[in-house]
Amino acid sequence: MTTSPSDRAPIYLMTARVAFKKRKEAHERVKWIVSVFTSPSDIMRYDNKTMMRLKSELYGKSSKSDRQVIIRDIITKKFISNSQLTIDEHKKQDSK
Repeated sequence: MTTSPSDRAPIYLMTARVAFKKRKEAHERVKWIVSVFTSPSDIMRYDNKTMMRLKSELYGKSSKSDRQVIIRDIITKKFISNSQLTIDEHKKQDSK
């Protein structure tokens, strides 16, 4: 099944305010995100690659504690391109 260009999901480069806890202390950073999802809740729920990258960047690879990252809000959003998949196909793909 082929999708028309209008059905494909747009890909955005975003900067987001991200919160995490380290040594019982809350920290906030501004990080870049590339995703088809534009709301913080959708990114945290469906975009596993982005969340794993943020956890790795913020905590490092040797961290043994609970690695919780919360995307507070999206600061900037810039259109890059269109995906090969629709937004619904992206949601199904990451939920596997």
